Amino acid sequence: MKIEKSFDINRPREAVWDAFGDVHLVAACLPGASIADDLGGGNYKGKFALKLGPMAASFGGDVAIDRRREEWTAIVSGKGADQRSGSRANGSMTYRLSGGESGAPTRVEVISEINLAGALAQFGKAGVIQEVASRLTNEFVRNFEAKLEAAAPQTNRAAPKDAEAPSAQATQALDAGNLLWAILRDKIVGLFRHLTRKTQ
Repeated sequence: MKIEKSFDINRPREAVWDAFGDVHLVAACLPGASIADDLGGGNYKGKFALKLGPMAASFGGDVAIDRRREEWTAIVSGKGADQRSGSRANGSMTYRLSGGESGAPTRVEVISEINLAGALAQFGKAGVIQEVASRLTNEFVRNFEAKLEAAAPQTNRAAPKDAEAPSAQATQALDAGNLLWAILRDKIVGLFRHLTRKTQ
């Protein structure tokens, strides 16, 4: 499954690149994600937890990051499995930064390739994963910009503790059930508006 997303960050490209290099900060901005161990050389042990109604899954696995500063590009690859549900996931994500000069926002283009197997594979159908990815992207951008804003005025004082440590959000499972309900609600509202316009 291929997912392509792009978004803007209201910071210079250099600042965004440096922040993306802090894997703990990035994980803290993504609901359900956390870094368990730094193995060195761009390799990590990571976790991703999610909850879907009565079903809970916690993927543990390996993450490798290859950052290419001269191209403003990085490739993140990983694989993991949830022992409880028997679900497995593997894939890669490539992101590229552009713009971010003379006060302009930095453009972030992301291309992901994701493969799911097991009980959670059913949610790769009917565009559900695409919708969830869009909402997660929006939430990540909000959290990421908030982290950068909190870390900005540090020239004459010590950094606040919550800017150094992963937030509590990083250790909480992503509640996919709430996301799926929001998606369904939006589709129902959209259908209702469409039918209302046709009857007018």
